[in-house]
Amino acid sequence: MKKEKLWEDIPVRGTIPEGDIREIYSDSRRVTPGSLFVCIRGSRADGHDFAADALKRGAAAVLAERMPREIDADRVILTDDTRRAESLLWHNLTGRAADGMRKIAVTGTAGKTTTAYLTASIFRACGAKVGFVTTVRTEADGAEIDLGENGGSSVCDIPGAMTTPDPEYFFGAVRRMRDAGCDTLVYEASSQSLMLRKTSAIIPDAAVFTNLAPEHLDAHGTMEAYFRAKASLMHGVKRAVVNLDDRWMARLPAMFPNAEYLGCTAAGNPAAAVRASEIRECGADGISYLWQSPRAAFRVRCPLLGRYSVMNTAEAAAAASFFGADPEEIRGALADFRGVPGRLERVPVPDADAPAVFIDYAHTPDALDAVTELLARQGPLTVVFGCGGDRDRAKRPRMAEAAQRHAAYVVVTEDNPRGEDPDRIFLDILAGMDPHKPYVLIPDRREAIRHALDVTGQDGIVLLAGKGHEKYEIRADGRHPFDEAAVVREYGQRRGDRNN
Repeated sequence: MKKEKLWEDIPVRGTIPEGDIREIYSDSRRVTPGSLFVCIRGSRADGHDFAADALKRGAAAVLAERMPREIDADRVILTDDTRRAESLLWHNLTGRAADGMRKIAVTGTAGKTTTAYLTASIFRACGAKVGFVTTVRTEADGAEIDLGENGGSSVCDIPGAMTTPDPEYFFGAVRRMRDAGCDTLVYEASSQSLMLRKTSAIIPDAAVFTNLAPEHLDAHGTMEAYFRAKASLMHGVKRAVVNLDDRWMARLPAMFPNAEYLGCTAAGNPAAAVRASEIRECGADGISYLWQSPRAAFRVRCPLLGRYSVMNTAEAAAAASFFGADPEEIRGALADFRGVPGRLERVPVPDADAPAVFIDYAHTPDALDAVTELLARQGPLTVVFGCGGDRDRAKRPRMAEAAQRHAAYVVVTEDNPRGEDPDRIFLDILAGMDPHKPYVLIPDRREAIRHALDVTGQDGIVLLAGKGHEKYEIRADGRHPFDEAAVVREYGQRRGDRNN
């Protein structure tokens, strides 16, 4: 790309190299001749320390915040913020593909993926060609975009890398969406990605804020810092959908008074413009409620389970209404919605005597409490869960408390221990377990699932919590294929064969 286009809107000091730069890297091991190396300061390593190695591998230049050691100053371009610069570089390198699209960003602790899926479904029903980037799937007008086994990260141990991809992958995906004719981009914006400014090169046309609960405090330190990271999405945004039933998100209109807001409530908040009332949970048939705004009113019927699905659907409808979506098309899209992989997903078991089995991504105490409360109403509940390694230790005992609150029986097991000693993770979890309530520790997740299916009766329910859509287990020696739904099906098939 011609240098004038590549460096557009990026304030730099130093000599920009002549010639085209086609590749940009922040991992010196991936550098190719003629590429640009961007020095990123991380929590574990500082890219400035690898600038010399990048030049030895053929980098045309180094972009840095300070002068790296032991390299020629003529090969260094300085800027104040290399993270923001990297986002802009990839935006520019991919032809600013997002500029011609309607952009909706969704952030919050729980419900991001479901709300993003719902929003995309509504826009599709209204005739838009949609591309979206979510924790579960990235696609362009219905065709999946493969972001690689690290989920869109060139450094697989970056916290949150698998929610919002690194700029290289994010903007590369957006370019493929544009090439597919997409006019609408819906994407999840994680708190870490906002803190790391992965998508800062673009400003959403609308932002959706779901809720805030303790999560990722290993990265942010405090709830206030976590909230501020989420709130940073509002810089420059003119329209926002906000869950006013959440005390954190309710602060946003006062913080950013120049935006237009659609505040949503399912609890009768008088300040909300969008109201969900006459709410009914209809068992296996999902939810029903009256959606009202200054612009429209209609009855929502959606097959999603649980009262928390009311806010997800209400906010998705509000986001679409900001852009003039027809109320009948919104209503129809919600009625036809078939869910998100790994989000309260029912796993068919080929054995009539087996319990009902659900997979859900719930990996925070609040999310686990909500989904277990819902399922426990349907029958005796067995919960299988663990906690991720190299992540927030403080939430582990609270996860235990949430698991036991509604379950009849709990199976503690592994869930992506990564490089952390699994025994330490288990000790942290067990510190929150009530010894007077039945539970067991089975480290191997496959055996834990089989045990849960063995001990749960035909009228019971098994919840496999924490992994959701993931088809792998991350241990100290890397990523290993692991599909819990396949484990359930194989077990059910063997048990059914034995019973015949």
